[in-house]
Amino acid sequence: MHIRGITKSDFDYVVSVLDRWWGGPSSERAHPVFFYELGSHALIAEEDGEVVGFLLGLVTEDAPRVAYVHLVGINPDHRRRGVGKQLYARFTERARGAGAATMKAITTVGNEGSIRFHEALGFATHEEPDYAGRGRSRVVFTKDL
Repeated sequence: MHIRGITKSDFDYVVSVLDRWWGGPSSERAHPVFFYELGSHALIAEEDGEVVGFLLGLVTEDAPRVAYVHLVGINPDHRRRGVGKQLYARFTERARGAGAATMKAITTVGNEGSIRFHEALGFATHEEPDYAGRGRSRVVFTKDL
């Protein structure tokens, strides 16, 4: 597997397949800001020239710097093969190089697959009431780098 930075054609591809990969309307979550303004932290996983996964993230500028993972997608035909784990490992390397001390991600309450995945990677989890607005709790993942 080859992991590299995202290109415009990769981003366009991700937007075109995300609804299918996630099983419902989701492509709006792959906001263009993660390519145009924050693309230096976005990653693509390829296998034999095919995009099999992606990670859209950023490293904050304010101290202490935080590496935030916004969105990860894995082609359903390539799940449970370590793609997500390798994307997170590469993002972690880049985040440390950029001076981040902590990594953070969020998910919706009840997204058990995401919760189990992050816990397996060593993230602490807690539910944060009203994180996304009144009555919109989220599960917050954090991990020291």
